[in-house]
Amino acid sequence: MGTYRFKAGRFESLDKGVVTERPLTILVNGQELATMMSTPVKLDCLVVGFLSFEGIIRDLADITSLEIHEEMGLAEVTLARPFTPPVRRIFTSGCSGGITFSLALQPYLPLLSEEVLKPEQVYPLMRQLFEACTLYMATRGVHGAALSDGEKLLITAEDVGRHNALDKIMGEALLQQIPTRGRILLSTGRISSEMLRKGAHMGTPFIISRTSPTSLAIEGAKQLGITLIGYARGDGFNLYTHPERILYTPAAEPTPAR
Repeated sequence: MGTYRFKAGRFESLDKGVVTERPLTILVNGQELATMMSTPVKLDCLVVGFLSFEGIIRDLADITSLEIHEEMGLAEVTLARPFTPPVRRIFTSGCSGGITFSLALQPYLPLLSEEVLKPEQVYPLMRQLFEACTLYMATRGVHGAALSDGEKLLITAEDVGRHNALDKIMGEALLQQIPTRGRILLSTGRISSEMLRKGAHMGTPFIISRTSPTSLAIEGAKQLGITLIGYARGDGFNLYTHPERILYTPAAEPTPAR
């Protein structure tokens, strides 16, 4: 049976793509770590990024082998050291049921970087994100994310889960040896506290989203020195934390007519 859209009192055939969603089980040293629902694109990046965010690896040197069996929904990772799976699992607010093993912000020191951003840079960066996220534009059923240097996008990723998209960004950065510290993190999804923690892990002083941050994300951004921008749409956005990083010159007031 095909897909149909009901509009103006009648059904019509709808020719639109549907997002692929599949489970991926991660085995580390032969032991199951987690199973997550994901879009089967850049799965190696997803796995490496997830392991990095969760503190299971420090860098690529900790991994001796990584095999992705997409048809089986399986990722096999071998570490260069013994591994004991974490006992505590936290199901986050992520799409498709995100998983993490810690919500602590304490490991991360406040970012003291001197990077600044002009308000006029925000919209062009978000526009680049939407242009790069072809699956998002075609289906509106995934989230997109990107790492930027303020002028261009360095890495882009899409996934049914907004957390997974950031995992893919982190993983690709490690695999391609692209520094994340001091960069700008862009997302189409809501910035929750665990999303903010991923930004802190990457050392990104700016996190920009098309939609809203949560109260815990705002509090965390204040503590960690991260400039948090939400509702970046058109030529406007909301600025929640650390406005000192925004290089702003007020527009001149119009001269009143005589």
